[in-house]
Amino acid sequence: MKGDCRWLVAAVLAIGLAAVCVHAQSAAATSDAARREAADLAQFGRKAALSKELGATHMLVTDGLPLATWEMDANDPYPMWFVHHASLLKIFPPKEVQPYVDAKYSADAQGVLKGRCAVLAKYGLKGVWNANEPAVLPEAFFTAHPELRGPRIDQPNRSRKPYYAPSVDAPQVLRMYRESMQMLLQTCPQVEQFNWVTTDAGSGFDWAPSLYPGINGNSRYKDRPMADRVSGFLINAQQAAKDAGHEIEINLNPIAARQWMVPTFSADVLENIVRKLPRGLAVEGREGPDGRAFAGVTTVGSGGAFYPVVGIVVPSISGGSGIGGGAAGEAPRRLMVNLGDETTVDFNYRLLKFTRAAPTRTLMERVMTLRGFAVSEVGEAQADNLVEAWSALDDVQRNLQVLNFGDVLRMGHVLNRWITRPMVPFPEELTTAETKDYRPFLFQAKGDEQAADLVDIQAMRMYEGWGARMLFQRTIEITVPRARRALSLIEGIQRAATGAAARKQWELMGTRLQAVIYLLQSADDMVEYQAQLDRVKSLGAKVEANPVLGVQSGWDRTDLMDLARREIDIMGDLDRLLEGTKEPILDLAPTPEEETIMCLGPNVSAQIKHKIDVMNAHWRDYDRLFTAPNP
Repeated sequence: MKGDCRWLVAAVLAIGLAAVCVHAQSAAATSDAARREAADLAQFGRKAALSKELGATHMLVTDGLPLATWEMDANDPYPMWFVHHASLLKIFPPKEVQPYVDAKYSADAQGVLKGRCAVLAKYGLKGVWNANEPAVLPEAFFTAHPELRGPRIDQPNRSRKPYYAPSVDAPQVLRMYRESMQMLLQTCPQVEQFNWVTTDAGSGFDWAPSLYPGINGNSRYKDRPMADRVSGFLINAQQAAKDAGHEIEINLNPIAARQWMVPTFSADVLENIVRKLPRGLAVEGREGPDGRAFAGVTTVGSGGAFYPVVGIVVPSISGGSGIGGGAAGEAPRRLMVNLGDETTVDFNYRLLKFTRAAPTRTLMERVMTLRGFAVSEVGEAQADNLVEAWSALDDVQRNLQVLNFGDVLRMGHVLNRWITRPMVPFPEELTTAETKDYRPFLFQAKGDEQAADLVDIQAMRMYEGWGARMLFQRTIEITVPRARRALSLIEGIQRAATGAAARKQWELMGTRLQAVIYLLQSADDMVEYQAQLDRVKSLGAKVEANPVLGVQSGWDRTDLMDLARREIDIMGDLDRLLEGTKEPILDLAPTPEEETIMCLGPNVSAQIKHKIDVMNAHWRDYDRLFTAPNP
């Protein structure tokens, strides 16, 4: 009996201690979230102050809002394309939607927006809302309201489940959008301009010919003209704001159609839409009703180059929105400044402050303006070297456009996890322990065969085959030397720097550029390796079990194994680079739990080491593809 009592007391104590532990963990998590939210708001406030000083009139309020993690699906990667979007109906859900969205998510997002808009009010700035609309809603909502189900909007080769947006032809859906818009403006009255993308990443209109699954929608409204559908949706949102005492403007842009894609709106449909729009509403930059150019907010600045590497801003020598140009023409009536993240804010501020009233219309004007800025950064003696480094990096950016089916480093090293996945002859045979660092994070909605293919990125296979290998190789061949030239110039600037802070600044810039070079070389390895692997396997050559004395390694065996060894060595160099500094080099999630398909985890260094270990453990697998040399 006494023993039983001791056991009972021990059990009660254990339960109590466990409860205390859980409570402590919960409290710690809450405290951490509060700290991060406060830091985010402080950073937003700092950007607002700097933007105001630079002459901005508007500021983006939807960047970096809390992720709708409740929409994520461990069995389907596709929601990662829309969990970061500021969907009106999910952040400000009307009564019909409330049971089907995460209430905490909506409250958190509203809280962030309320804080940001208070900052805008403090500095006399207006808000800009970027999102994708009409946006996907949970399947449970459509199960409960089947009459409101609109078009299927997922990309069938990148999703495992169908996803739908609401039908904006339905009066009830328009009412929902009115309520949501008015709730938004009540919380954040500073928002003045809406930029909506459609037909991409979880959005679309019924019966649009460009919908990824094919033209589809609610059968009840199939015969309604597209011009009425789109204009009605936009006018409804604008009128909702007007009824609440706010004047807003909206510019709707379909995803830009690449050569293989069908445009969302044909020329005649676009003309009809625009003709039905009042002032303040535009589609594809054409404002109604006469099609004049939409005088929306102009954006200057840059969020950075070469993601997932952070902290690199390349002033736009070749033209664009990278630098200001007050003397190049009439200053924009409405201006927004993109200062990027915490690794680029200071540089962007200095750059835009120097160039905002400078002439930048012609190439010569841009070069002379940037040289003047370079003098302010590194002094007269090193100014030409800094401008040349920027020019080299501008070339790198333009060269990589050849491979742009989405930024190549983002698509390869993040969405396809090249940075952490091993190159081995039989990837389909790797164990769960060997694939744990990358397989859960591949943007791959098909089977194991596709997931094992290094160049099957979102079912595009844009780098597949020997011809693609040659094109990719040539692009890297002309790009990496320009990146190395920039690195050499930055290293020279670092050596010439007289102050410790300046030396540290340019050393960090050099480290980040070296990371870019390693990732470019690794991308080249990946594409070359898969092309050779596919070629060799397609031949079906018989391997000699007992090669005669004198057999040499075949050229393709040497090529494949050399690529694998080169990748190991490059990844080892990258890992040492990352381990050698406490400064951010790559964009990494704050915690392992927050690693997603779209963002690398904080333990990427350990994952790189694991990749190397897996590759080294599989050298003898090549003997199953090739006759082993017997010299």
